[in-house]
Amino acid sequence: MAQPLHNLVKKDTPWKWMEKEQEAFQGLKDAITNALVLAHADPAKPYFLEANTSGAALGSILSQQQEDGCLHPLNFLSKSFQGAEQNYNTHNKELLAIIQLFEYWCIFLEGTLHPVMVFTDHCNLEHWKESWTFNCCHARWHCLLAGYNFQIVYCPGKQSSKPNALSQQSNHTDIPPAAQTMLLEPVFANVALVMPKKELQCQIEASLDQVL
Repeated sequence: MAQPLHNLVKKDTPWKWMEKEQEAFQGLKDAITNALVLAHADPAKPYFLEANTSGAALGSILSQQQEDGCLHPLNFLSKSFQGAEQNYNTHNKELLAIIQLFEYWCIFLEGTLHPVMVFTDHCNLEHWKESWTFNCCHARWHCLLAGYNFQIVYCPGKQSSKPNALSQQSNHTDIPPAAQTMLLEPVFANVALVMPKKELQCQIEASLDQVL
C-alpha cells in the first residue's frame, strides 16, 4: 500500500506527487484511523465479557457499548493454563476461566453499577447450578465470585469466534497431562523373603554352635 510513498524518497528519484501517491497516502490514513483500537472504560456503562477456553488456554475480550451502538474492546487476554489447571475437567476449566478474568480485570469489574454480561459458548457452566460439596478450591472460587455482580449468557460457538481465536493460538498447544503415581514405592512395606527350609535349618544350627 505504501510503496508509491517509499519510491518518492529513493535516491535520484524526482519528487512527483501524482494520483497514485495520493491514493497510497489516503489508504494509509484510512487504515490507521479506522483500525480496531481500544476504547476507554466508562464506569457508568455496562461491561461485556466474552470468554472461551480450549484444552490448554483461555481467551477473552472485555468490551463496552459506545456511541455508535457497537461493542468496542477495552482489553484482550490470552493465557495458558498452568500446572495442575491443565488437568481440570471441562466444568472446572470453564469456571476457572471466568474467575481468572474477573481477577485480571478486577480494577474494572469490582463494584459495577450494572451486571457484567459474561458470554460463553459452553453449557458446562450449568453444572454449577446444582448443589455440590465444595472442596477447598471450590470454596475459594465461591467466595471470590460473591464479590462480583454478573450474569452468564450462553453464546453459541459460531457467534464467539473472537475469543475462540485468543484461546486457540498456535502457541497454546494442548499439553497432555503428565503421568503421575498415586502410590509411590516408599509407601509399600518390604515383602519378607521366604527362606528355604534347609538353609534356615543350617543357620539355626550355626547359631546354636556359637552359643555352645
